[in-house]
Amino acid sequence: MPTLRPSQVEDVNLIMRNRVRAIVANAPGTGKTATAIVAIARTANATTPCLVVAPASVTRNWVREFSTWAPGLRVQLLESATEDPTASRKGDVFILSWALLDRRVGLLEKLNIRSVVADEAHFAKNPDTDRSMALRLMCRKDRGLLLLTGTPIVNNTGELEVLESYFDGQKPILLRRLLSDVAPDIPPKKRSYLHISLPPKHEAEYQRAHDDFEGWLRSKTAHLSREGMAEHEIERKLAAEALVKLGYLRRIVGKAKIHAAADFTARSVRVGEPLVCFCEHSAVVRGLSTSLRKQRIRHVVLDGSTSTKKRQEAIDAFQRGLIPVILCSKAGKEGITLHAARHMLFVERFFTSADEDQAEDRIRRIGQKFATTIWILHAPGTVDERIDTIVRTKRRLIENTIGNEHINDTEIANVQKILSAWTRYSRDAKKQLVNSRLGLGDPMPPLPSPKQTHALVFARKSWKLKGAARWAKMNGFKFTRVTHDDKFLRLIVHPAQVFKDARFTSVTVSKSIHVISGTRVSKKAERRVRAQLSSRQRG
Repeated sequence: MPTLRPSQVEDVNLIMRNRVRAIVANAPGTGKTATAIVAIARTANATTPCLVVAPASVTRNWVREFSTWAPGLRVQLLESATEDPTASRKGDVFILSWALLDRRVGLLEKLNIRSVVADEAHFAKNPDTDRSMALRLMCRKDRGLLLLTGTPIVNNTGELEVLESYFDGQKPILLRRLLSDVAPDIPPKKRSYLHISLPPKHEAEYQRAHDDFEGWLRSKTAHLSREGMAEHEIERKLAAEALVKLGYLRRIVGKAKIHAAADFTARSVRVGEPLVCFCEHSAVVRGLSTSLRKQRIRHVVLDGSTSTKKRQEAIDAFQRGLIPVILCSKAGKEGITLHAARHMLFVERFFTSADEDQAEDRIRRIGQKFATTIWILHAPGTVDERIDTIVRTKRRLIENTIGNEHINDTEIANVQKILSAWTRYSRDAKKQLVNSRLGLGDPMPPLPSPKQTHALVFARKSWKLKGAARWAKMNGFKFTRVTHDDKFLRLIVHPAQVFKDARFTSVTVSKSIHVISGTRVSKKAERRVRAQLSSRQRG
């Protein structure tokens, strides 16, 4: 079994001393899942059967984590509203999604539940929702209760008070550790901006939409002002409609970035760096996926339509180095580990710093051995500027005051701030210097097909066999043997004899990688050639 870190051991002991009743608000990436599971396992006589409620996207990961940290406990995953866990009565742990909780409360009560673990407990921050009321029915004084959340305060301290209310009048302990406290050995994170220009046709489309938005805002503001409304009241009244209209502006900018995002991704993969990409809109995810397929860049997509099974398979493939790129919508920002990558690209900005920070922590977690870089694809002079200003300000506030002051970091609240500051920006203002030509030229040529590849050639001054093998694996090249000299390392994918006339083309992938490709002989001729080669090897 793996070993808990000292801070996790301290947390487990503290949780046990408090009868397994606590809010575990440690930051993302600090190992809250393992801490909760070990606490349940060590108190199993008093805490099982245990109910685990989690986002649907991570329920299968919870099953896996239990097999890692508590292999002796019998786990049942409930994935539909019709499964009957009472049929066998052999479960120590029952796992289901937040979406199913309110529909299964009556049945769960028949399981003699003795403890509840609520993952991403801020899902229950609104006490009036069905899932919040269902959770409250499961929380009794005589049951263990662990509420896990990396963001105990997203909007204001009132949300923390809601979480505390689930403890039925008792004041729970609150555990709060940052990643730097738990794992000071994890290398640092930095954010880097890639300023890009919108392609001309997208620039024109954006300008028209921008003018329409400004016209709407002026007209609405003037009308409400004549009715005697104060400025802050106007902003609050217009926020919901403005969110939709700003979403249209953001979608135009996002689609305009697809070419640049594909360019950056291709360059990353060509030098052997796995990449996690985050987008806001499904149209941008689909467009980027299409561009990557055209360039033969292997990738997987995690969005709201991805089933939990496919989602886990995609994560596993990425973590094992079988796939170099994973494209995520907001559905990928919680509860998963993607630290096979040390680079992340935000194609589109999220409206809140909390959402962005959660996404960033997918790659900077316990187990990450390298410094991580968050790349932000930024279009100066667009709505990107306004969102960036809000997010940066909120991020500084949250880092300095979490737990002490009201922190209003919702989409609606941030839209109100954007409306308030809209006139500070002018479409005619001088744009920032664009320091990147990403997406302005032709797309990078696609990687050669593995079927038409004779060999991968790596410069020995830049590559060792282990790194070259990893590059080949994540790009779908299976090599059968290795040759080398003082200058080059060659991974042979298919023998030269199975190509017509042994004529080859060298395709430059990067300064230190070349792919030698050609045209294969017929299948019949290839079988004959391979038989001859096999016979020679046996001889």
